[in-house]
Order: sequence, then C-alpha cells, then structure tokens
Amino acid sequence: MKIKMVITNKIKTLIIFLFYLGLAIALTFPFVKSYATYPIFDNLDIIVTFYNFFWQYYSITQLHTHPWFNPMISYPEGYSMVFFPVWIPYGIITLPFQLIFGSPQALPGVFHWLSIFSFALTGFLTFLIAKKISNRFYPSILAGILFSFLPFHYWHLPRCHSSCLELILLPIYFYLRLLEDKSKKAGILFGLSLTPLTYQSPNYLLYLAIFLALHWAYLFFTNRALFNKNWLQAISIALLVNILLSSPFLFFLAKELITKTTPASSILGEQNRYSANLLGLVLPGPNQKIYQAVGNFSENIIAQNGSSGKEIFPGYILLLSGILGIFFSRKTIKNYGFWVLSFLVFFILSLGPFLKFGKYTLFHPELPYFFLSKIFPFMEMDRSPVRMIIFVHFSLAMLSLGFFSQLEPKIAQKKKKFLLGLISALALIELNQAPIYLTKIPLPEIYQNIAQEKDKFTVLELPLLPETYRYAGIFQTYHRKYLAIDLTARKVGAGFYDRPMFFYLDEPLRFLLLTPEEQDQAKKEIETELGHRKIKYIILYLKFMDEEKIADLDRLLKILKPTKIFYSEPALKVYQFELKEN
Repeated sequence: MKIKMVITNKIKTLIIFLFYLGLAIALTFPFVKSYATYPIFDNLDIIVTFYNFFWQYYSITQLHTHPWFNPMISYPEGYSMVFFPVWIPYGIITLPFQLIFGSPQALPGVFHWLSIFSFALTGFLTFLIAKKISNRFYPSILAGILFSFLPFHYWHLPRCHSSCLELILLPIYFYLRLLEDKSKKAGILFGLSLTPLTYQSPNYLLYLAIFLALHWAYLFFTNRALFNKNWLQAISIALLVNILLSSPFLFFLAKELITKTTPASSILGEQNRYSANLLGLVLPGPNQKIYQAVGNFSENIIAQNGSSGKEIFPGYILLLSGILGIFFSRKTIKNYGFWVLSFLVFFILSLGPFLKFGKYTLFHPELPYFFLSKIFPFMEMDRSPVRMIIFVHFSLAMLSLGFFSQLEPKIAQKKKKFLLGLISALALIELNQAPIYLTKIPLPEIYQNIAQEKDKFTVLELPLLPETYRYAGIFQTYHRKYLAIDLTARKVGAGFYDRPMFFYLDEPLRFLLLTPEEQDQAKKEIETELGHRKIKYIILYLKFMDEEKIADLDRLLKILKPTKIFYSEPALKVYQFELKEN
C-alpha cells in the first residue's frame, strides 16, 4: 500500500511538471518547432548567448582548454571570460547537441528548448516550494504560473545568467528541506543545488545569500531553537560541498579580482540606468500582447530612466493578490513575516542608488543601495541592481499564495476548481508574449569566404561599438579566425587607447590632423601593430558610421596600403592586407 502511494504521488508530480511544460511550449511558441530562426531581442543579446555556448564547445572540444580565458579574441593577448560570464550549466547541456548537429547550427534549437525548460522548471519548482509552505494544491499551481511567466523571464531569455530562475529556486527548495530534516544528506543536497547557480550566475548567488541571511535573521527572533548542532552541521556540509565543486570557477574568479585584468566595477550612472523605475512596477511593457498600447505609452514616459514594465512589471493579478497577501496571509503560509520582510528589502534594493518615477530622478536623499555599495564590493560591481526585483516577485508570489490559500476554503467545493482555474487562465492571457517573432542574421559572403581560408589570421571590425562587437562574435562562430577586439564592449580596459591602432582607427581624425612627420611615425606604429596582431582583414560596418567617418577611415586605411578593397553585402566595406610578421 505504501509503495502504491509513493508511485501515485510520483505520477501526480510528473503530471504537474508536464502541465507546466505544456504551458511553456504554448507561451513561447514557435520555439518548439524552430531550429534555424530565433528571436533577436533588444541590443542583439541573442548573439552573446550563442557565442557563450559556442565558446564553451570550441574551447573544450577543439582547443582542449578551460573556457574562462579566450585566446581567440583581443588577439594576441587574449581575454578573460570570467566576467563575460560563461554559463557553464547551460553550456554543458548544449555540448552533445553541438557535437552531433554542428556548431553554431545547433544553437537556435538548443536555446529554444533551454528556454522552454526554464519556464517549465520555474513553474514546477515554484509549485513545490509553495506546496511546502502552504500545503495547498490549487493556490500552489497558480503561484507557479504567476512566477514562471513573468515579463522579467521573457525579457532576460538571451541573458541566461538572469533568465535561469529555476537555478535560484532549486537551492531554495532544498534549503527548505534542510530546515525540516537537518541531516547530512539534506546538507549535501543543498550544497549540490547551489553549485549550478554558482557557475551560472554569481550575482544571483549573492542575492540568494542576502535572501538566506534575511531568513536566518527572521528565524533568530521567531524560532531560535532551530539553530542547533544538526542545523549548523548540515549548513557547513552544504557550503563545503559547494565550495569543492565550484573551486575551478572560484579559482579563476579570485585570480581575476586580484589581478584586475578586466574592468569589474560599475559606474553610478550605469547602476542608476539599470535600476527599477517605480512606474515600471505598475505599468506593463509593450511585449505583453493585451497591454501593447499601454506598454508603448509607459515606455515613452519612462524613456530609459531605469527599467520599465517590459522587464519588471509583475502582472496585475500577481501585484494585487500579493499586496492583499500582505494583509491576509498571516495564518496560511509558513514564516509569513519573512516573506513581507523579503519583499520590502529587495524592493528597496532593486530601486538602485536613486529613486526614479517616470522621467524624473530624485537624487537626494540617496537610497540605501548608494551607501551599501560603498561597504560591500559586490554591490559596487553589480551593474544591474534591478535584477534583485526577481526576489520581490518571488516574495509577491508567496504572499499571493497566502491570499488565495486564505480565500480557497471560503469558496464552495464545486466552484473552487473553476474559480482558481479561471484566475490562472486570466493570468496566462495577461502574461503571454507568444507568438514570439523569429528571424535570423544572414552570414555575409565575406565571412563565408574567410571561413574557407586555412591560414590563421585576425579580423578587425570597425567601428568600435557594441553592435559591431556582437556581430563580430556571431560571425566568428562560423569563420573561427582570431578577432582583434574583445566582445564585451562595455568597459574599455586600461591602456586600450594607448595602442596606436585602436587610437587612430577609432577616430581617424586623430591621425589626419597630425603633421606629415607625425603621420609617418603613427603609420609605422599602426603597421607594426597590424603585423603583431596578424590582421588580414579590416571590415567596416557602414550602417554604424556617417559618411564623413567613412571617408576619413577610407583615407587612413588607404595610407596603410591594403592589397585589395571591395564591398560585401550587407553594407560592409573590406580592406584586405598582406600578412606582416612583426
């Protein structure tokens, strides 16, 4: 009888997961059937994703080295990928598909299915956590829907260190099990569950640390007896397991923080831009189908002054039921006070250093994040405080769970399933962003030709803009030659513009305004660097430059005496040079 009950429970659990998987397939359509086209997303972020997966495949299977240093970019110095960052857990999943179907050809389909399973697992794990803290079935199902299909989840799909919500929930689930069990096994499982998050998103790991610290502070005042010898032993085992399994990455992270070969700290202006705008929490973005008109209006009001509703809007059902849960969840969810505390703390932190409402920024008084970033180095390094909003949404989902758990017993048995099912359906309609528009970036003929060349040489793409860097990355996955630039385009390393080639090619007027004698000296320095970097092709992305800049660059590059000048579609001008040895 007991075995039969266990089997029955496992079947029920599987059915619930398949339910969320079905929803994920429907609400990300046409991901499920597309293996060649893909969503471009804002700022070409999908290219960074594809390069991330490609680089892990190429470094491990072709170069037989670790992926945290890339000798193929910023050649010949190479570039640290520690802060790129490299998404090891997702990358490992992509490896067999890249080996079987080829790279980068396999990447669109793999990305689509990773996204589908991210939604499904997020919903499923939210359900398991909600069931554990409320012991209510249907409200827990609803909590999984409300949290999984957030605009935040859609918006961050191409940024897999931010979209991996399931990797946050996994350690939360096993942490709650540890609180119940406090055994060595529970400690090991919690430690194992922390490891994927450590590799995938160190930022989320630190946010989770804040989340757990808040929970311990809450328990210290409400249930101090919980902190006994068994609890301490289980937590210690968890930390030890995670540190041991994460030690390869932690070694390279520590090395990077000590040597500082790549810029890590963020500037205040960046943190302010990538913080939550209060209006974005109550007004939806344009990506939600039923709110498109309102979303366009709210985007115009916010005008990039902080993050808008397309990223941080929780949906009106979650927002209203979560707020109601603050008042009506005291008796229906475990540790009710903690969820209120978590909501408030992460809400304040997600606002960043200054308060923003629509187009307006209140610079005084400064918000707590401004002062905390001067105390805690990781807060100074974090470019996007807005990502803490995910813990606001999760806390809202648990408070919403409490509200619906309070409401459920008051509904007649026959109407209970119908009413909660109707609310779930309305939530799915509200949050839905499908069908998602798919396209692809065509491979220009010049890169097809470069891919056929057997020699090892370097390609330099200009101008030095983020868009150019991203295109350079996706095209390298095909031609696999060296790149003269790195691929972050976010922070320029110390001494970058001390290099004559970058200094003059970034702004050719710097060269053209020199005296003839100075030009001769600069020309020799540029030619030396061309040889040092083995540059064979300099490719201009004409759509990112005005006619004057194109003319100035043309004059400078002709002075360097290319062996061939030609055009390649779409809107590329190519300067071919004879390879020179330094």
